Amino acid sequence: MRKLLVFALSLLLAGCVATTPSLPSDNRISPSFRQPPAGSLIVLLPAEVEAAELESGIAILMNALHQRLLASGYKVVKLDQDSHDAIWSQEVKDVGGIYDPNTGALRRHELMLVLGHLVQRVSAETSAAMVIRPRLVLRSADISGASAAWDGQQRRVPVYGAGGDTVRGNGSTLGLSVGLDIFASSGEMVMRTHGGALLPYRANVKSGKNEVRSDLFENESEVADGVAIALAPLLKL
Repeated sequence: MRKLLVFALSLLLAGCVATTPSLPSDNRISPSFRQPPAGSLIVLLPAEVEAAELESGIAILMNALHQRLLASGYKVVKLDQDSHDAIWSQEVKDVGGIYDPNTGALRRHELMLVLGHLVQRVSAETSAAMVIRPRLVLRSADISGASAAWDGQQRRVPVYGAGGDTVRGNGSTLGLSVGLDIFASSGEMVMRTHGGALLPYRANVKSGKNEVRSDLFENESEVADGVAIALAPLLKL
């Protein structure tokens, strides 16, 4: 699991107009997707994170998903980590591993087989209509003016050391997004979506660099916003 990297941010004092956030172009919805009827059971797999510093957001992510799906009329069950790991280990063994033994490269076909088989087993045991694999991922965000836009979200860039002045800039940074892989009970991944949640860095005017925010995940509504964006295609909002 890689560490968060500190990216330099080029700050400009000239005013710029913030971009309008748009939904990510790499969202994928299968033609075979069918919205499950109200009252159906949806199983949440344990959440995954891209970097160790994001682990403190897992409980917030899972709670926001659970609450949003319940409010939309679905039954929700969270698969416990031990059960997930036991099934995962067996399925990985059955496909001969998900990493190439010579190069260490991820074998994507085998990974999808493992995920599909895991979903099939979980669905058979729980009668779930769908299974969701949630993730917290770092993705590119475009800075224009005082805000950054990515994955259907727009947030003001956190700034330190500006003395209360508004600092405006152009460039890019990393935004934290909720990523959802959504599977039908057959094991087919019918949807992959992303929803922008928060900006994990603040711009340090004194050093001219970005640094990880000390208040990361203190505002739980930011992750809830990302969940709402990522779930919108499933809930057809």
